[in-house]
Amino acid sequence: MRPLGLFAATAAACALALASSGASANATGETGARPALWRTYDLILNLQNLPRTYTCDQLWYEVHGILERLGAWPYSINILPYNCSPSPSGAMKSPDVQVRFQLPFFLQGVGIKSAPAEAIERTLQLSPGEPKTLHPSDCQLMQQITRTLLASIPVRIDEQHFDCSESGPRAGHFKVVLTLPMGVKLPVARPTSAAGPH
Repeated sequence: MRPLGLFAATAAACALALASSGASANATGETGARPALWRTYDLILNLQNLPRTYTCDQLWYEVHGILERLGAWPYSINILPYNCSPSPSGAMKSPDVQVRFQLPFFLQGVGIKSAPAEAIERTLQLSPGEPKTLHPSDCQLMQQITRTLLASIPVRIDEQHFDCSESGPRAGHFKVVLTLPMGVKLPVARPTSAAGPH
């Protein structure tokens, strides 16, 4: 098992990118900013019988790329893969990934007056190349992440399609379109040491 800590290298740049993505989405005519609160999620993803072997480092980057794409607060992301293969040629294909992160959710009622954050509603796509860590060979991985991680957070799945066959013109084609709150007012960053997969 490889202990993996909080990923905070270039966190300021990530936070700026997140804020920019929210501003860009707002500029394209999406719903205006609304009062929100950042909520912490702590999940264990039990992945089963994947068609390819993932090392712990590979899983770390796969999940990190997806969480960044979802707009998780960069300072909050903590990923710990275990029961994974020490090498890409290994036979361990049912790893687990513990993830902890924060996403915003919209406030209603009296909570609006003291809302510490703002968010907009944004629609995005997860598919090969979006984020860049996802490839056609990750089709079944993404399918299982949709059934676990995405099913555990308040997102609306607008469309999903998986063709995880190993041959044919559409082999490895997958797409998940979802709508969720995207933060535009970020929490104040806490000083922390940089750590990633090692």
